[in-house]
Amino acid sequence: MITLAALSLPLAIASAPLAALQSAGDAAIAIKNDDPETWVVEYPRIIRPYVQDYRRCLNVSNRRVTGVADFEEQHRSDIPRCEEEREEAAASAMRVLDGAKTTMSSQEIATLFDNIGRIHVARGRDLDNQFKQRLTGADRAQDAYYAERERKGLVIEMRDASVVKSRMEIEGRTAPDNNPNKEAGDAGY
Repeated sequence: MITLAALSLPLAIASAPLAALQSAGDAAIAIKNDDPETWVVEYPRIIRPYVQDYRRCLNVSNRRVTGVADFEEQHRSDIPRCEEEREEAAASAMRVLDGAKTTMSSQEIATLFDNIGRIHVARGRDLDNQFKQRLTGADRAQDAYYAERERKGLVIEMRDASVVKSRMEIEGRTAPDNNPNKEAGDAGY
């Protein structure tokens, strides 16, 4: 019997990004989920290829990062897209298990594939939650920076040449040598 998951999913998914945050120098964020979802995905080893086929179908998709928390929606749209693969995998699993030492009923196989789909959607939901937490944290950090900026005294902000030239043009100042042949992003450096 293979046991893929018998865990609290959001906690398991949240631990990897948390380690990435710590290595990037960001402060650790405690993630607490008051309503964890738990599914058990157990099946005989002999049907592993069919389970992997369905999971592969769900996972192989172009994800769009649009600046909006819509990963759950994207993951949910994979379920109908992979319905044919799911039906084929379930039917193949039933054929293989017919006469095998370890058997599963058709209801158990349906529950197995349903749980795989639910886990897939929950991963998208968890990505949305992480995205929202990062945006909230960035907003708080920016607000704190600007609130403390006045008290810090001299603040040097680094800008690239295109921003400097644009500011000079906006303010009506010109570069020391006003050469019309220079490109737009060149500030005379």
